[in-house]
Amino acid sequence: MPHAMRWDPSFFRQNPLFWPIARAAQTLERFEQWPLPGELTRAFGDLPVRFEIPASKPRRSRAPANARYDARIAVDRVVPTRARSWHDLLSALVWATFPRAKLALHERQHKMIGARLGPDLRLPGARTREQDAVAMLDEGGVVLLRARGASCPVIFGHAIYEGLVCAGPPNVRAAAYVVELDSIAPDARSRIAIADAALAALLSREGPIARADFETIVVDDRLAPTSTSTPTEST
Repeated sequence: MPHAMRWDPSFFRQNPLFWPIARAAQTLERFEQWPLPGELTRAFGDLPVRFEIPASKPRRSRAPANARYDARIAVDRVVPTRARSWHDLLSALVWATFPRAKLALHERQHKMIGARLGPDLRLPGARTREQDAVAMLDEGGVVLLRARGASCPVIFGHAIYEGLVCAGPPNVRAAAYVVELDSIAPDARSRIAIADAALAALLSREGPIARADFETIVVDDRLAPTSTSTPTEST
């Protein structure tokens, strides 16, 4: 079975770059087989959404704004989640780690799509620059906590995590949202909470989001925390 499909409950222990989602991923180590979407909902506890198998739909179907993927999340609080998919499972782990930011992101995407959907239920062929920026953050975003010359990258984009699982150490260009701080908290929960709140605020602001809101960084093994910089897990 290809690695992309083979279930590995301890995948996150293979690379220190997984540290932001490690706490959520630990809850899945008890599953000997791929956890079903409903099992993810129960495993992660109190989230603003639940995970469900996506309903099948005919090809080339035209759906109103309130029936599209982002609406299922923003309105119905349901995340369509395919079984046996690393991409969707890692997205669920990001949901469990950054719930405020993920919800704000899909609420914004839902509004952007609704504003552009024509009376024939078609979208214009090209996405706007803001749609591109938000999608880039969702798939390949990083929050860069920075204070007094020190920095701590917190990976948010689930496609980066998927690359770690399926292709080994990444070497990709990522969109980094920089958060300037007086100091960087030593524990993982605090760093994650700061990143989650910062992204949620960005994604909820009234003004447009642009590529200029992000720095470009390369995600590779050089971003892995060292033994002295690895955030500790607070109790």
